[in-house]
Amino acid sequence: MSDAGPPVAFERRHLGRYELVHRLDVGGMAEIFLALDRGPHGFERLVVIKRSLAYLAAQPTFREMFLQEARWVARLTHPNIVQIHELGEAGGAPYIVMEHVLGVTVRDLVRSVLGQGRQFPPGVVTGLMAQACAGAHAAHELADPDGRPLGLVHRDISPHNLMVTATGHVKLLDFGIAKATELGTDATRSGTLKGKLHYMSPEQVQQQKLDRRSDVFALGVVTWELLTGRRLFKRDTDLETMQAIITADAWLPTEFREGLPAPLVQVVMKALSRDPADRQATADVLRRELEAAADASALKHGPDELAAFVLEAYGDVLRANEAELKRAVERAKVEGFSDEDRTAWNEPAKEQKGSNTFETLPRASLSTRVSQRVGLSQRELWLAALLAGVAVLLGGGLGYRLRRPPLTGPELRLGWAPTVDVQVLTADLEPLRRHLERETGRPVVLIYPPSYHELAAELLDGGVHFASLPPVLFVRTERRDPRVHAVALKLVGGASGTDGVLLASDSSGISSIADLKGRTFCIPDEDSTTGNLFPRMAARRAGLDWGKDVTVVKSGNHLQVLRDLASRRCAAGGTYSGAFVNAVTQGIDVSTLRQIAITGRSPQDTIVAGPGVAEAELPSLKRALFSYKAPPEAAGAIERITGFIEPSRDDYATLREAIAADEGASP
Repeated sequence: MSDAGPPVAFERRHLGRYELVHRLDVGGMAEIFLALDRGPHGFERLVVIKRSLAYLAAQPTFREMFLQEARWVARLTHPNIVQIHELGEAGGAPYIVMEHVLGVTVRDLVRSVLGQGRQFPPGVVTGLMAQACAGAHAAHELADPDGRPLGLVHRDISPHNLMVTATGHVKLLDFGIAKATELGTDATRSGTLKGKLHYMSPEQVQQQKLDRRSDVFALGVVTWELLTGRRLFKRDTDLETMQAIITADAWLPTEFREGLPAPLVQVVMKALSRDPADRQATADVLRRELEAAADASALKHGPDELAAFVLEAYGDVLRANEAELKRAVERAKVEGFSDEDRTAWNEPAKEQKGSNTFETLPRASLSTRVSQRVGLSQRELWLAALLAGVAVLLGGGLGYRLRRPPLTGPELRLGWAPTVDVQVLTADLEPLRRHLERETGRPVVLIYPPSYHELAAELLDGGVHFASLPPVLFVRTERRDPRVHAVALKLVGGASGTDGVLLASDSSGISSIADLKGRTFCIPDEDSTTGNLFPRMAARRAGLDWGKDVTVVKSGNHLQVLRDLASRRCAAGGTYSGAFVNAVTQGIDVSTLRQIAITGRSPQDTIVAGPGVAEAELPSLKRALFSYKAPPEAAGAIERITGFIEPSRDDYATLREAIAADEGASP
């Protein structure tokens, strides 16, 4: 208590009987709260509440998906699965009340252990994964009220979704993308490839029907990586990763770590079999085989051994988090809620339109380096520590929010070509938008015009200050107004270029570019480099008259091209390699598509300044762009931006020649 007088009595906010302590995060689908559940006789416990955003709650499809997740997980009463306490509704928006777990994700535990130059003892790995198997098996065994099995498959078992507590207990998280496989075709019609690519089974990558053995494969991958301290299927590109998974190109763990017990290695490799029939039939069989292998090798693998290892490797952080959590709750009780929280609760989160006020951090330990980078206050430091220990069932790209200092200066408007679905761009670009705000100190708004042409018009008219232009659009816009100039070149996975690919459906009978004659071809936009210019030039080289021999249909964006191909609206189409490889993250079935040709190599999209941007504004944005570094696994589902570099006119020399040649050949 300070000497400034009694604390201000802020209005308390509730969801049902739950008293909200802090809104931890908001994303494109839901918002997450830390709350107190209070009862008679001094009963009190912390819970985590996930509430649907109001605008989505009004959509029947999303509402049913949200409620279905809750209904499935609420019936999973198992010590190795995060428990659902209640399903409620407030203001027309459903919410899920979940168990609050103070612990560490396996992902962050691995980072800590490897950062200390250590390895996981084989017995600790066995004990940890045996509990994970037990949780997965409980989910797989779930039945409806009439006793009929649901055939639930988690589909996203990975180190990110396994939580370990200081007492050596493992919790399986995040059933937000789980699917029941025994409920009819609607349950598996779309989205079957959501999840983390590096832990998918071969059948999941190939979009085949899944059963519990797909999760067995994922459990095997996690076990292999914990034993070796290495990534199993991660390759330089997603395409190479998918190929490695499909062929089950798995090394023996003993190639990277000597002395591993042979029985344990045998169990792990069986779980990694390419053919599901060759794996353990259930996660429970895998659990029993892991424990039997440990017993045969005299490995200690109980919760006590796991707890001792977690406390040794991560105990200081966990203890600090617990202490800060207690202080945070007490502070909320005594001082009330912040102005920001009261505003947030009085004005529920609405539809995201490319801009919000939330800072996302990984579920990791409190870092003074992070606090220095974003200029956090002492109050925000304890909140960061609090967030490091909160386990929630995340959905829709949610992370953790920290308040930032108020933004000053005029609004910075950045236009973005609608290369893919706007909702995908919004989610993928949110980390970049926040970074630009943090580094420039200005509010940043992303604007998505409905076409490439309209984006160029917005840039030239001053509707946006800067824009991300596909290469052809940049060259043509620069010709229209030489004051438009390149500021930065996008990097995707560290690469400054991308390949154009020409695709056709298996049923089309197209095996070469010449076969396009008389067929329908989908393009994303007339100003698309990989989707239109490159295929048109390839067709001309094959002796075809584009637009006469080939019927061109505009899909609108690269993902829609792939959807149109999959639905056979078009016989063939053009896109870039990244959209094709990552389309599975958007539930697009590309298993029926074949790559006919690589049509050319293009620079990545370019951040350009509009003609009205003052020279003095450029250094700040350039510094912000060039300081942006994102690891590939956190770079977005489709955009996958990992950084930016200084562009050169040489980057576009070949493209300028191609455009000139193409326009010279046009009627």
